[in-house]
Amino acid sequence: MSRKEDPNTRYKVYIHTDRKYRYAAVQVKWIDESGKVRYKVHHLGTVDGGLVFKPNATFRLKTTDEIRKYIFPADWDISSISGLLAPIGQKATAFQDLPSLPQPDAHTSGDLMNKPKNQDCPSTAEPDVKPCYSIIDQYNNRLYGSFWLLEQIARKEGLFEDLMTVFDDNIFKVNEVLSLALFPYLSGKNYSRFAKWQNTHKTLLDYQLTSPGITRLTQSITDDDRMNLIKLRLKRQPKDSFVDCDSTTRSAWGKCLADIHWGHNKDNPKLQNTVETVVYALSTHQPVYYRTFPGNTSDMSTIRTVIADLKALGIPEVTFITDRGYASEENIAAFVATKIPFLMCAKTSAEPVLPLLYDIEFNKNGLPVNMDYDVQRKLYHKQAEVPVYTGRLSDGTEVEIASLKANIFINPMRRSEELAVLQQKILEEKTSLDADIEAGKIPDDLKRYNALYDYFKVTGVSDENGNVTAITYTENTKKIAKEEALCGVFSSLMSGLNLSAMEALEQYRKRDEHEKNFDQFKNGMGMYCQRNASEDGKNGRSFISFAGLIAVSQLRNAWRESMYDKYSSTLDMLDEMEPIRFSEYADGSKHITSFTSKQVEISRACGIEPPYECLPLSLRQEYDRKHHPKKARKTKKSAVTQ
Repeated sequence: MSRKEDPNTRYKVYIHTDRKYRYAAVQVKWIDESGKVRYKVHHLGTVDGGLVFKPNATFRLKTTDEIRKYIFPADWDISSISGLLAPIGQKATAFQDLPSLPQPDAHTSGDLMNKPKNQDCPSTAEPDVKPCYSIIDQYNNRLYGSFWLLEQIARKEGLFEDLMTVFDDNIFKVNEVLSLALFPYLSGKNYSRFAKWQNTHKTLLDYQLTSPGITRLTQSITDDDRMNLIKLRLKRQPKDSFVDCDSTTRSAWGKCLADIHWGHNKDNPKLQNTVETVVYALSTHQPVYYRTFPGNTSDMSTIRTVIADLKALGIPEVTFITDRGYASEENIAAFVATKIPFLMCAKTSAEPVLPLLYDIEFNKNGLPVNMDYDVQRKLYHKQAEVPVYTGRLSDGTEVEIASLKANIFINPMRRSEELAVLQQKILEEKTSLDADIEAGKIPDDLKRYNALYDYFKVTGVSDENGNVTAITYTENTKKIAKEEALCGVFSSLMSGLNLSAMEALEQYRKRDEHEKNFDQFKNGMGMYCQRNASEDGKNGRSFISFAGLIAVSQLRNAWRESMYDKYSSTLDMLDEMEPIRFSEYADGSKHITSFTSKQVEISRACGIEPPYECLPLSLRQEYDRKHHPKKARKTKKSAVTQ
């Protein structure tokens, strides 16, 4: 009777030597086409002379459950993965000394910064596990300040925690995603330069991540990971928060992507592109959603897919703010059908706003008499109820659109200028028509001739034989009345909101500020062109860029609120932080150079307290007085002398 096979055999790790290289490996059984049992060796990483295990890219991208199944020899040093071997549901904590320093307390920061690390380094390692430090003298001195700032912002905003949840506490994957996410904004380069950049800059990784490793990482990120991250980010937003939806086109480098075959770049029609949509939360200044669409998708179509995604996530209590590109009858019906409150910039030249403009009365000076005036904004404003009407969804379903409000604004200065221009155009057309009539000009094509004069209706005078012998004209009063009603006017539509016209305007102005943040997704984050040739690679890179955009958006908000008058841009703030260095010595100790007063000011503007031992002496004393005040001494009462 044959011995029963041990189910744990395939997970027992041993040393496999190949051409004098030592690998940590397992044997996997498989059956070939002839039915014969064969064994294949799978490498999990390298093992040096001191039996220190260093995982490779394949091991780092495995799920936490898979990693916990492996059985390592008892005499091996597996401290590099000890955090992943914790019981399920318990967060990994053994990696705090690998990526960067957590926010230290005054009494513990010294221990954290000088925590020793194993000095054994494999002399022969696979390409994706090369150490970032020098093998000769084990001394490392790299730039750290700018990366440290964005990393701490990501931790402060809960991004690190959310990524740990999405990737099931796989600290390797989280560190790689976050390091790559911050890299484009800090360097202005693409991922192919990341490994070289690591030689001079401290990141969350203690190994070099090369191009093959980046490809494996991006292709391992699924659409489920995207939806899970979006769900976690939406949960962090306050209830009834306003969100802004916007989109932009992005050129494509790969030729095999499905979304690029139906759209072209606005600046270069020969260049194919995709449409990238991002949703921002106005209260927290953070992106909370993203998605890629085919290049020919209009803004009116993207919003319906965004609503469907949010509905699948449980429809959080948010209010959409969109620009005029999303204003359509079908989109309004979609918002009303899903009961999502919205504020939308409206087209004044079309229904349902245009009929309301005809109800505005003007005095002899051309100023509205049935509208309120805001002295601060110097605008006339009015809120009007839109009559109930029926809208239609894309599937043909009819939706009754009620309780829709229109906010109408008139800029008197702009209206007077546009009215003057309108009158000038009408006068020029009239003068030209009079000259043609006086010269006896007879147009060959009366319809085409009418198209040249928008504000008049030209008709022909025919003789007994039906031949046109002369022309005459009358004013197009309907066209002129419409143009006059539109002069100096802008408007918005809203539903489900209890806001006045001016309160709605203030909310929409916040949306304009986030358009500049969204521009960073395309330019600052290096996303102006997609450098990937596969669908899974594209999804992974978009996920990583979205993670980086969260941290960068918070940095921009801090700059706009308190650093605007001191630095011309967020990049200048990062340049100020750049000289801070992270040093690692041969004895395993670590050291961060001291912060200057300006660097401390930037950190605190972002809501981050620098490490205690990195503060200048004066600020360190100030910190001690604030957080560790000395107890007041009791003075003895002097004896009363008789």
